[in-house]
Amino acid sequence: MIEDMVKAGHPPPKFECPGHRFTVILYNLRDQARSTEPWESNMNERQFKALEFVQQNGSISNGDYRQLCPHVGAETLRLDLVDMVTRGILLKIGDKRGTRYILK
Repeated sequence: MIEDMVKAGHPPPKFECPGHRFTVILYNLRDQARSTEPWESNMNERQFKALEFVQQNGSISNGDYRQLCPHVGAETLRLDLVDMVTRGILLKIGDKRGTRYILK
């Protein structure tokens, strides 16, 4: 229960045991600092790197992404970016060699 509450962005439950009773208090408050977006649970490490790069630089290209993940194949990286566009995380700008991806 504790893990599920924290994973959902809520504070952990509070347990009280005064005398001969036992009480569990569940808070329905989301901790904005720990709250995660639904799409974050399905992203891989490479995609998190790409997202961080976009947040710092404004956009990312396939070439930028290949430099971030040099030991991963170009097609795998392209599919990562396509996946983020499909999920509505990134917006694709341009075509072919001029393609850039920005936050949606």
